[in-house]
Amino acid sequence: MISLDGSIIAAIIIFLVLIAALNRLLFKPLMKVQAERESRTTGLMNQTQENLDHHLNLFSEYQTSIKNARMEGYRRQEQLRAEALKKRAEVLAQSRTAAERVILDSRDSINSQIKTAKQQLTLDAQEMAQRISSTILGRSASDS
Repeated sequence: MISLDGSIIAAIIIFLVLIAALNRLLFKPLMKVQAERESRTTGLMNQTQENLDHHLNLFSEYQTSIKNARMEGYRRQEQLRAEALKKRAEVLAQSRTAAERVILDSRDSINSQIKTAKQQLTLDAQEMAQRISSTILGRSASDS
């Protein structure tokens, strides 16, 4: 059986001194190193996660800006196309109007020339008729 004598008190004191010494010399430095190691790994993990989130946000902004730029380019291209089609339609309308004007002027000119030619032919025909009748009758048609 265990006897409770003076040696148990010495054993308890030695045990408490040993615990205090181990705590101060071994456990506290070991716990400090483990805590520092944990903070470094967790800190690095947190820092890495923050960097990853930041870069993902930047990438998302980059994709959004590219999409917006592409849409702006398409919009501008469509706007230029619409302006070109409008200008083309205006030029065609002006050309058509000018061509119609030239055609009308040409028709008027031709009609005028036809009218002048008919008048000239009428005069020439009358003159020829007078000559023929004077040749046939042997006298001038105006003498009668």
